[in-house]
Amino acid sequence: MRNRYFIVFIFVIMGIFSSVTYGYINIYPTSFKKNITNGEEETFYLYNRTEKVVKYRVYLEKHDENDMSEWIEIYPRSITVKPMEEQELRLAVTPPEGVKDGIYRAGLVIKQVGVPGVESEKKVNFMTILKMTLVGYVGENTPEE
Repeated sequence: MRNRYFIVFIFVIMGIFSSVTYGYINIYPTSFKKNITNGEEETFYLYNRTEKVVKYRVYLEKHDENDMSEWIEIYPRSITVKPMEEQELRLAVTPPEGVKDGIYRAGLVIKQVGVPGVESEKKVNFMTILKMTLVGYVGENTPEE
């Protein structure tokens, strides 16, 4: 967790002391770890605390073992957030009938993309990407991790 704060700190310093545009993703909640036995939903909120319009592409990545990415629906797949506003990202997980008890994972990826028709004033732009591991468990007991 300290590494994340350090990386954000470096981007802030770079933005203050250079002509580089930096970006980051403000999201809440910052994790997903739930019992998905009967299905589960979550709403994430993306905040834009900058003075520019930002656009994100949202998609799932398969996990190497006990993947649940095919059980997940996300909406919307593309999000545009105006300055000082927020937008919702909804996620629903529905495991198939008869799935074995255990822990399942998938990767939620939120990637900043260019906004069509908006040219940058800077020569260098950083586009940010957030990869969050979603953890769902099937069964009655909460697993210890």
